[in-house]
Amino acid sequence: MFLLVVSLCACFDDKGNYDYHEVAEITIENVPEVIEVLGNSDHIIVNPKVVSSLEGEIGTGNTNFEFSYKIEKKSGGTIVLNQNWVNLNPAGTLNLDTLAAFSADTYIGWFAVTDKRSGIQTSATFDIRVSSPTYEGWMILCEEGENARVRMDMISVISAERIIPAYDLLAPLGLPESKGAKGIAFYPNRYYSPNDLIYVMTGEGAYKLDRETFKTDKSWEIGFVDFILPPEGEYVVRYETVNNASNAGALACLCVTDAGNAYAQVLDYGGAAFEYPINTSERGKAPEYRVAPYVGVSMARLGNGKTALFYDMDNKRFMGWKYGYVADAMQTLTPVADPENSLFSFKTGMELVYMESTRYSNGLVYSVLQDAGGKRCIYGINMSNNGFVQEAKYENLNAPDFDKATIFAFHSQFPYMFYAVGNKVYLHNLGTNTTYPMNNIALGENETVTMLKFNLYRQCSLSDLNNQSDEFMARQYELMVGSYNTAAPDNNGGKLGFYPVEGVNNSVTKRAEYSGFAKIKDVVYRERR
Repeated sequence: MFLLVVSLCACFDDKGNYDYHEVAEITIENVPEVIEVLGNSDHIIVNPKVVSSLEGEIGTGNTNFEFSYKIEKKSGGTIVLNQNWVNLNPAGTLNLDTLAAFSADTYIGWFAVTDKRSGIQTSATFDIRVSSPTYEGWMILCEEGENARVRMDMISVISAERIIPAYDLLAPLGLPESKGAKGIAFYPNRYYSPNDLIYVMTGEGAYKLDRETFKTDKSWEIGFVDFILPPEGEYVVRYETVNNASNAGALACLCVTDAGNAYAQVLDYGGAAFEYPINTSERGKAPEYRVAPYVGVSMARLGNGKTALFYDMDNKRFMGWKYGYVADAMQTLTPVADPENSLFSFKTGMELVYMESTRYSNGLVYSVLQDAGGKRCIYGINMSNNGFVQEAKYENLNAPDFDKATIFAFHSQFPYMFYAVGNKVYLHNLGTNTTYPMNNIALGENETVTMLKFNLYRQCSLSDLNNQSDEFMARQYELMVGSYNTAAPDNNGGKLGFYPVEGVNNSVTKRAEYSGFAKIKDVVYRERR
């Protein structure tokens, strides 16, 4: 009773000396429930309306409030996976406009408004659905900056109406930091499941990409996933397949390393992996010579050839690989023998400058060779069936600056060779020995050509019989021109132009052009069935 009386007295003594003030109620409007974006291409944009019951609408300039946005992966309902929130808005602005630099997934976005006077926070959440720009389109392998950092950009084909560039896709997906872009390998494989193979080849490793997500890491280096024993001190820089007579997959996979060693993976003979170098006369023996980083095959669809062409750089001769029924023979290379009444000797005595596989004449491989005096010629070797047929020899070419060119592309429908010197592109008609400057490919004085290529589709099921338009199928015969502006203020001076080739007028016309890339080294279309 005594304590109760004291308590009551204390209450009576309370004079009510408090500084009461009304706490504002904050409401957030105009925040969408779901934002759908394309990863590394679209921007996440939110323009909320924030209203205080005391002050009205709150703008960015109101210093009494601070704003924040963060994002985390979502797993069903509103459950957040790991509470690994990423700050989307370091500037702390009211409105959000930031690149969706996230891999394909569903995320939860959190927008918060904090009254700095009271510390009270009001928030709103929204879903962010990031789709993949890697599903289909042109994969563009680039070198960035003075250190030639490897990066992969892409022209993503979202639909026939929406084709947009996306940049530096593999950096957040695990590609190890690498220098020196070498090429992209794409092999459509349907033997066991729809398990297409995609490799990114660099000067410091060749990495397999997940066919759906493009994720990769050091453990996916080709030496660990496709070799019995990883080759030491050498990296795969060229990867090619010998087409099968069916659309299920290839007869064999062949590759060449920067050390000049070649390897064969023969799929029909339990070829689960590459074995020892095949640039030798006896299976398993130490390499006897170095081969150039090219592999010539017939590009006919379906496959009509069971051979592959290599070039011995040390002895300056063509070497052959042939599919057969003797396993040991498919793990070696053999000098290609000269036929009777030959156009040229397969033991050329010249340096190989360039080699390209085409569909011309049902599987012609072109080789650009240079003699000791710097004079160049072109050999055409037909790879159809089981032989190495000498089909063409082009000498004394009427081609200005041809001896200076390092970038080439051969057409698969017309006897055309394209080559580039600096910012100039030329078309040489092999049939008439006439060269035409491609003035429609207009590049500035600070631009230089970094790549010429025709992207032949590899997926045999891609045809107009499978709901593919004639326009789509014709794209593989368009000349792709990669160029780079050396005066660009950043590392994104690369452009990629697409030029349909006129087979009658010896000319090209520009269909489309995309920009914002690094220095383009290779382009391959990511095909879908």
